[in-house]
Amino acid sequence: MQTRARAGVVIAALAALAPAVGSPVAAHASGVAPAVAAGTSAHATWARPFAPGPAPAPGPALAPAEGRPQGWAARTTSVTSAPAAVAAPALATGASRIRVVTTRVVSGQPVISTATVPAAQAVGAVDRAQDTPGAVAVTVDTRVRATAYNDPLRPQQWSLSALGGETFHARVSTTGVTVAVVDTGVDGSHPDLRGVLVPGAQFLEPSAGGTRGAGAVDLDGHGTHVAGIIAAVAHNRLGIAGLAPGTRIMPIRVLDANGEGWSSDIARGIIHAANRGAKVINLSLGGTRDAAVDKAVQYANAKGAVVVAAAGNERAQGNPVTYPAAYANVIGVAATTSARRAAPYSSTGSYVDIAAPGDRIVSTYPRARVRSGYVRMSGTSMAAPAVSAAVAGLKAARPTLTTSQVQALLSRTAADLGTRGRDNTYGAGLLDPNKALCTVKACPAALTWSGVRSWAPVVGTMATGTVTARTVNGSVLANAPVRTCWAMSHLRGRLQCSDRRTDAAGRVPTSFTVRSTTSVTVRFLGTSAATSSSTTVTYRPRAAR
Repeated sequence: MQTRARAGVVIAALAALAPAVGSPVAAHASGVAPAVAAGTSAHATWARPFAPGPAPAPGPALAPAEGRPQGWAARTTSVTSAPAAVAAPALATGASRIRVVTTRVVSGQPVISTATVPAAQAVGAVDRAQDTPGAVAVTVDTRVRATAYNDPLRPQQWSLSALGGETFHARVSTTGVTVAVVDTGVDGSHPDLRGVLVPGAQFLEPSAGGTRGAGAVDLDGHGTHVAGIIAAVAHNRLGIAGLAPGTRIMPIRVLDANGEGWSSDIARGIIHAANRGAKVINLSLGGTRDAAVDKAVQYANAKGAVVVAAAGNERAQGNPVTYPAAYANVIGVAATTSARRAAPYSSTGSYVDIAAPGDRIVSTYPRARVRSGYVRMSGTSMAAPAVSAAVAGLKAARPTLTTSQVQALLSRTAADLGTRGRDNTYGAGLLDPNKALCTVKACPAALTWSGVRSWAPVVGTMATGTVTARTVNGSVLANAPVRTCWAMSHLRGRLQCSDRRTDAAGRVPTSFTVRSTTSVTVRFLGTSAATSSSTTVTYRPRAAR
């Protein structure tokens, strides 16, 4: 017997691409929605639409106190420190050429100049820069990258901050991965989804549109919202950013303009996505157990696709088991709030595998329905695509991962919430895409100092400190190559380095007799478990009392 599946959400429209948001838009219902027919479930809270409060106004700019010298015009210690100490961090990287940066005060404003020299001449170049008339700072140039996207609504994406979106995107490219969004379709004309969609399909009963179409039409909005959470274009000065920008979205339209559809059409959509090469299939929908959908999911698994499904939003309506999330070979996703607590509507049960942000999530929406093209929605429908985006990253890093392997990786790296260990509310815990990624792809080592006797040791005494190298997951990096360099001001122009290995606990002890200001740089040289990383500290000696 076929069952009806439905996707519902609490929704609030964002009036413009700006921190302030506008009035809510009625979606599906302006008040409490009609009861869902027996045998179906809605994957979002059915309640009155809410109007998010306006973003706080920025505070007034602080003017410098009158009569005080402006700090930017004062010389920093980089002008008076030993040239070798200034050059040490760049030299420790092993770079063949170094960029020396000089900041001078000219006509009442800072002027920046750079000089690129061979590494062997770096200390001398720093020395000359320090003697430049008007110099207030001398340093070595470093590479930087944007720490946050420039998308106007990025500050409102609390979920992306909680999941480390920028870091995740910087560490893996998902351009070769296709995620099928089996849903209400995806608005192919949305500017924040430009270039994201690949040809999809439509499986609807004749009265709802039939089987013709490529899925790039969304008369409801739910599927467009889901797609944006996964793959909205990032850093394009427009709207929001997806967790895995670059991912290709295959829109499979199986739900009608009311967010409802038949289980047989959902099964057809899953099979179509698997046959067309989707590596991840997102199902932010649900209903009762259905043999056709079960077989379609099994087929998709056999084709190498990982299926992710929303756990349902019916905790207060008897908390029924929701399918397809409850199938053993599907990753069932619960929803959390910005306070890292279970959303009150998020269904619970032994089938919940993991939790992800799902409350008041800002994402794309058809502009034909909302002028701005962005709304907030709440539900496990919004949590599932966050997991699908994380899985896309894992599949990009290691394409051969099976569903069971992905489930194990996500569970092992999740942040435990609620009852210690696995529970029916959060599953294994809150999704951590960066930790999960670092189990299949080397990430920068995390270096920490300990056992430091003093950052201001007495001249003539022994200064000590120990650096411990771990992965971001906390695993010890034992017997790993490191380079330790000392730059001492009394040895002007000289850098002393030694190559060593970490001990069984991942530690590298450092010690030296203090004679002058000394910068110590410890650089982890990289292994198959973690890429290179460095840390630099400066000991400033003091005279004995």
